[in-house]
Amino acid sequence: MDEPPEEAEDYELSVGDVMTDGYVAVPADISIEEATDRFQEFAPEDPTQTTIYYTYILDEDDRLIGVASLREMLSAPDDDPLSSIMKEEVVSFHETADAEQAAMDVADLHYPAVPVVDDDGQLVGIVRSDTLVDVMEAESSEDMLRMQGMNLPELGASDLTDVEEQRSKIMLDASLSDILRIRVPWLIVALAGGFLAGGVIGVYEDTLEAVVILAFFIPVVMDMGGNVGTQSSTIFIRGVVLGHIDKSNVVRRIGKETAVGALIGLMVGAVAAVVAFMWLGRADIAYVVFGAMVGTSIVAALVGFLIPWLVYLIGQDPAAASNPIVTTIKDVSGLLIYFGLATLLVIELGV
Repeated sequence: MDEPPEEAEDYELSVGDVMTDGYVAVPADISIEEATDRFQEFAPEDPTQTTIYYTYILDEDDRLIGVASLREMLSAPDDDPLSSIMKEEVVSFHETADAEQAAMDVADLHYPAVPVVDDDGQLVGIVRSDTLVDVMEAESSEDMLRMQGMNLPELGASDLTDVEEQRSKIMLDASLSDILRIRVPWLIVALAGGFLAGGVIGVYEDTLEAVVILAFFIPVVMDMGGNVGTQSSTIFIRGVVLGHIDKSNVVRRIGKETAVGALIGLMVGAVAAVVAFMWLGRADIAYVVFGAMVGTSIVAALVGFLIPWLVYLIGQDPAAASNPIVTTIKDVSGLLIYFGLATLLVIELGV
């Protein structure tokens, strides 16, 4: 099997890249005893090596037509034909299928391995479930790097360990220009968001001058919005990767996450308000802090789900693009909510 080129930036691991030839395949017209003997010949001598305890059954053209487990073979009469116990409905993957999607497809099936076929339905290998787990872990690692604004190129390798080693090598040993190309683009987006948030603070400069203590709570409100938004984005991206979030349930998921954000805001906002009141002895400041925490948490949870979903719908990588956008929206909205409430306070006080 040819290795995919390492320089192909859009390369995605296929099932064929991670499959193995460690399996037993036999024709359907032999006896169970003959099939068992062939399986015993295949079994590894090293007891520490694992074996997939299934025999795959082929027709005269090597097309996959069934599967039988070793347990069923040992329980049936030796003279019976193998075809008498084989299961004809076999889950299989095409060799060009996306490996990450395959991992999601078998997540709930608990199969130790899945056969791999070519265009003619001929068996060309099997892909082990533990290998698919490695695929998921590698993709999760990549997504976490992208969430931090580090856009690593897609790498092709037949060994998932090689994939992670290559990604690590890129991050540690790349030239300065390559490192900047990977990390800077979305940091520029985040920088623009920071300037926008600073502009919001400038607009409400008079409010800050009237009630200076309000400045103390700005990082508290923004940090809480950031934490809630990051949690929501991480939950969403993991849900999409694992196939738990799709078009059929995304509206319900967004509604639930927004409700969670509201509850978090109520709980954390109450704590912050109590601290503000005990420190300053001013109920009005405590009300402003409480309202800002609740509103910011709701918005952060909503955009933490909604923005990655919109990015996903337009065919972009939500892990790479959504985090700076979510950060900007939750920062600006959090400041608008906070200073909006603070301005009402200033008007009420007649300062």
